[in-house]
Amino acid sequence: MRTHQTIAPDRWTEYLDGVSHALADGEVSIETLNPPFSSQIAADRLALQFVAYDGRDDVFEVAAVTDNPPSVIHHLVDHPERILIEDGPGAAPMTIAVDGQDGVRTVITIERDRL
Repeated sequence: MRTHQTIAPDRWTEYLDGVSHALADGEVSIETLNPPFSSQIAADRLALQFVAYDGRDDVFEVAAVTDNPPSVIHHLVDHPERILIEDGPGAAPMTIAVDGQDGVRTVITIERDRL
């Protein structure tokens, strides 16, 4: 059974640190949705380095590692307004949706089967 929850802003840092620790190196895909205009894939099935929230700068960040050539990509959401989680049991993927102040939603999907 999949669970859905909205994470309270005062828990973003702690919650995302736990996700990073538990799912590091899982396959991550990053998509931005900017209705009604477009959606764009920013990363597809890369190795997750971390997800984080920096309260001082009010920025959400997801980092992933590319293979060829080896490098790290960073995707930022300035001034996030809401973080929603959809999670399932076992090897089911985890989805993190981050709604930005600009109306753009970033959807991060972390596959656990790589772990």
